Amino acid sequence: MINHSGCGISILMPVHNGGKYLATAVASILNQTHKNFELIIIDDHSSDSALLNLEKDHRIRIIKSPKRGIVHALNAGIEVAKFPVIARMDGDDIALAKRLEIQLDLLLSNEADIVGAQVELFSDDAEIAGGYVRYQEWINQQVNPSDIEANFWVESSIPHPTAMLHKEVLLKLGGYQNSTWPEDYDLWCRAHLAGYRFSKPRKQVLLKWRDYPGRTSRVDQRYNNDQFLRCKAFYLSKLLKNKNNREVSIWGTGPNGTKLCHYLTEHEIQVQCFIDVNPALQGREKLGKPIHVLPASPSREDLSIIGKLALVAVRSWGARERIRAALLNTGYKELNDFIIVA
Repeated sequence: MINHSGCGISILMPVHNGGKYLATAVASILNQTHKNFELIIIDDHSSDSALLNLEKDHRIRIIKSPKRGIVHALNAGIEVAKFPVIARMDGDDIALAKRLEIQLDLLLSNEADIVGAQVELFSDDAEIAGGYVRYQEWINQQVNPSDIEANFWVESSIPHPTAMLHKEVLLKLGGYQNSTWPEDYDLWCRAHLAGYRFSKPRKQVLLKWRDYPGRTSRVDQRYNNDQFLRCKAFYLSKLLKNKNNREVSIWGTGPNGTKLCHYLTEHEIQVQCFIDVNPALQGREKLGKPIHVLPASPSREDLSIIGKLALVAVRSWGARERIRAALLNTGYKELNDFIIVA
């Protein structure tokens, strides 16, 4: 591993009522093997005493956010950051000791412009199970730039508290923006459209990601599936227009496909038809668009009905992978002929 100890990192940690988890999160940063950093804690108008009870350390800078909300807090942190590399951290997670060292090595290798990390979900109150286990497995599978790009419109492959990037890149993207959907996925979408690459260190968990009932992604409406879908439609429409493509087909007639059709239409993308494999839907319509039913193992000729570009809007992981395999097996090219949009 190349010695990058001279490169400074500004770590942004927005905090609103850090409570019982904050001291542990801060300690995990202070104990990093990479020593050249500043931890900028942005007080997002807290009313508890968690910030007052932190240990004193010259690497900690506490500033007050000018307005309430994580976007204002993060942009305030960017403004005062003194180092050329920015990393994110939340006040309720735990960074493993080599997190900064390993991520910085990957970032400075020029493999990617934005670096995330593999995570381990944990909880003090209950066992992580069901959908969250599958979510963790999926996130940790997306490590190479090509894998992250192929699955970009499925879900955010870069958990926000794991992110690291050059401050220059963040400024070129215009920092964080307020919207009705998640601020991190909004930033990643803008980065993706600008051509920036994403990656993660391989085969090593670098952040323990805490789950509990009050976690923002559980309680804030901006993080529900509908808002993610609105965000995807907004930026997908920009991507399609940049490629002079305003017509698509949607594979999937369920709620995800139906909503995606609505949202794309709002952004002047024409949906030509819906695709499904359910024989009962043969000859029917959805939102005034014809439904074309394909066999379970479609041929190249069968797939000709999907037109120039198909958006696969099927939420079931297993079904998505079967559709992807069927399209690839018949010579269709991912991101050119079809895009997976969960």
